[in-house]
Amino acid sequence: MGTDIDAVSDIIEHMDRQLRALYLKHEDGFREKRLWNHTYVKHQIDRRRNHKDFKIQDHIRAMVYSMLSSGITWDDTKKAVSLNLGHVPEIDQIFCQYDPDLLQAKTPETLTDEIKRLNYAGQNTKRQMDGLIHTNLKKMVLLEQRYGTIDSYYHLWIRQDPSMKLLIRALSHKDSPDKYIQMGEVLTAEYLRNIGYDLARPDQHIRQILGSYHLGCSEHFTAAIYETLDLIRNIAENMNKSAAEVHYILWSYCAKGYGEICTSKSPKCCMCAAKKICKNKKYVS
Repeated sequence: MGTDIDAVSDIIEHMDRQLRALYLKHEDGFREKRLWNHTYVKHQIDRRRNHKDFKIQDHIRAMVYSMLSSGITWDDTKKAVSLNLGHVPEIDQIFCQYDPDLLQAKTPETLTDEIKRLNYAGQNTKRQMDGLIHTNLKKMVLLEQRYGTIDSYYHLWIRQDPSMKLLIRALSHKDSPDKYIQMGEVLTAEYLRNIGYDLARPDQHIRQILGSYHLGCSEHFTAAIYETLDLIRNIAENMNKSAAEVHYILWSYCAKGYGEICTSKSPKCCMCAAKKICKNKKYVS
């Protein structure tokens, strides 16, 4: 790692304090939904830590939320998110509350049209729904039949590699018999987070923040996907937080409708917690 882990941890703690101050000063109710404690991922991680069972319906919802996250910004769903559970009820209704029998009776075209009516569709939505209905759903049903629960199978991989990188490869690599369709490494990590596994989502923006031009955690301008998972996990352990929460702080710091501080087009470098080490100083006044 380039930058000292203690220094990076202090910066992210500062980011978290800034975000909390920003969200809590608004009283419209929507800002409060942006706090980590109200997120869907946080609720699922708590469930897993409390040894709650996850059914196939939970896995289907987690995959659907992951797929839709590639086509929309979650700021678009802010009024629809349940504050208590982090669910998006109008999406849950489209997908028949994730009942596998009811869902298999729906066509990808119907699902795509219903998602479009909510303005939650992206350019890959039709292909994602094809993959979900024709392949992924059937694989999940088969795993549940063979192993009792889908998680029982996943734990076979996790016992070999607690970092879950082997599991991500198994579910996302094009040559793996376990690959889910339309689910690359980033969306697979998001899916596993959505089912309560403590991971970062190694998307392009997070990888660049950790790279040599910003926080300096990697020697590369953009940290590699699996390097990002390791970096976030190491930082989280140092901060005594979950990896998913550390990811959420970094993501919120940049995201539209959230912190909007380290944005790609108009970064607010003068107020950024990382301005002393970040090389992207051209916007600092």
